[in-house]
Amino acid sequence: MWNRANGRIAEALFHYAGGTWWTRRGLRNSVRILMYHRFPDASGFIEQCAHLRECYRPISLSAAVSAIRSGGPIPERAVVVTVDDGYRDFLERAFPALSSHGIPATVFLTTDLPDRKTWLWVDQVSHCVRNARVRELAASIGDPQTWKFDSDGARERAALSIKEALKKVSDQERVDWLKKLPGLLRVELPDRPPPSYAPLEWDDVRFLSTRGVEFGAHTRTHPILSRLERHEQLESEICGSKTRIEAETQARVRHFCYPNGHRADYTASAIEIVKDAGFESAVTAGQGVNHSGADVFELRRIGVEPRETLMRFARVVAGYGLKTRDNA
Repeated sequence: MWNRANGRIAEALFHYAGGTWWTRRGLRNSVRILMYHRFPDASGFIEQCAHLRECYRPISLSAAVSAIRSGGPIPERAVVVTVDDGYRDFLERAFPALSSHGIPATVFLTTDLPDRKTWLWVDQVSHCVRNARVRELAASIGDPQTWKFDSDGARERAALSIKEALKKVSDQERVDWLKKLPGLLRVELPDRPPPSYAPLEWDDVRFLSTRGVEFGAHTRTHPILSRLERHEQLESEICGSKTRIEAETQARVRHFCYPNGHRADYTASAIEIVKDAGFESAVTAGQGVNHSGADVFELRRIGVEPRETLMRFARVVAGYGLKTRDNA
C-alpha cells in the first residue's frame, strides 16, 4: 500500500538521482514566480533564500514582466518572490532573510487592512471557528452542510470548508454570512485583528518601499472578483487599492494580484479593468512557469510555504509537475 513514508522515499530518490537538477535545467529559460503568504518562523525561509541565491537568478517582478513582454530571451534561471495579502510577519521574518541574500520581492497589499477598516475575511472565519462555543453548526452556504467543532482537527476542517463555501456564493451573501457567523458560533469578533493576523501598517509599507520592496495591489477587501455583481464594485476594489498604495508610498503601482487567483475567481471584465487602470501585469494562483511572450495579465505562479522541507521546496521550485507550456 502506498503511504506517506513511501512518498518521502520516492521524493528523496528523485532528488538525489538528479531529478531536481534536470527539471530545473529543462525550465531554465522560463520565469518562476513564487507565491508566499505567511511566515510563521524564519529558519526554513532563510534556507530557502540561500537555495534561491545558489541555484537561481532572483529578479524583480518588474524585470521579469519586461523580459516576458519583450518576446526575447528570458534571463536564465530567473525567479521572482511574491507575497500575498501583506501580513506584518513579512517585515518581521521574511524581509531580513531576503535582504541578507539580496533577493527582491513584491508584496501584494489588501489595502483596507493597513487602513484599519477591517481584517482579512478568511482570518475572521478562522478566528470564529477556533473560538466557537458551540459543538456544531448546520447551515446552507450554497449547499446545506453541518460543521462540527468538537476537536482541533474538526475545527481546522470546518474553517477550511466554510471559507471554500463562502468563495462560491455571491459577494453579498458572503458579507451577510460573515456578519452572522460570530453570533451563530457565540464568538466575539474584535474590530482589530489579533496579533497573529496583524497586517503591515502604512509606516511599515513606506519603510519597506525605501528598502527595495515593491508593492502591488491586491484589492481593498479581498473579495472573489467573479462574485461581484456590479462593474463599479470591480473598479472600486481594483483601482481603489492601486490609488491607496500610490498615495501612501508616492510610487507607481505596476502589478496586480487576483484574490484567490484561480481562473474561476476573476473575469474578463476584471482583466480589462486591470489593464485600463494602468497595471503592467497581473498574477494568478494558477500553477506553472512563464515563458517569453506569455500573457502578462494572467501570469502563473508556484505556491510555496516557508515550512516546507528544503528538498521538497527545491523540487517544487524546479518545476516538477508544473504546466510548462505558454500561458493560455
